[in-house]
Amino acid sequence: MSRCEKISRRAILCSAGAASLVAPVVAQQRTVDGRWTRLRRVVTSEDANGKPIVIADGEPGNVVELNGTRISRLWESSGLPARLPLSNDAGVFAGNAYRPGFAGTSFYVAEIPGGKRAPAIPMHRNTTLDYMAILAGKIAFVLPDREIVLNAGDTLVQGGNHHTWINRWSETCLLLFVVVTADDQKSTTAT
Repeated sequence: MSRCEKISRRAILCSAGAASLVAPVVAQQRTVDGRWTRLRRVVTSEDANGKPIVIADGEPGNVVELNGTRISRLWESSGLPARLPLSNDAGVFAGNAYRPGFAGTSFYVAEIPGGKRAPAIPMHRNTTLDYMAILAGKIAFVLPDREIVLNAGDTLVQGGNHHTWINRWSETCLLLFVVVTADDQKSTTAT
């Protein structure tokens, strides 16, 4: 290996005067029981005079465990378009994004453990348009006929198909979801 190949990315950025662009690796904080990633949720809007306000800042309190997965419900809005300004913390009472009769959007984080704690999530389908981003770890997104491995930084747009998730790795996977309720057009006949 040549001397040039041994130079690290950090050394290159520092020599180019970009040392401030190299962020230190910081371990994720854990909940008190040590089982889950600690999240911070900040919600802002404006008051009646147009002045910016902070409605919430701290750990989300609307958290459930389902099939061995931790779901932190951050926000939901009923109907579209959403109404502004925000007047209260809709995350406090946000429900299951896939519940019958719900129409609107849902914003949540799912944490799927790996290794011995890896859950068995059944194959399922929802009548929703889901936008997802893998924040940490990796996960196998399993369709009936194939599997796609998603890593931190990958994104997925899912349109109402059957799927499940499998975490075969030791590291926990942290997924960010934005769910939009949808109409299933394949069940509608054209006239």
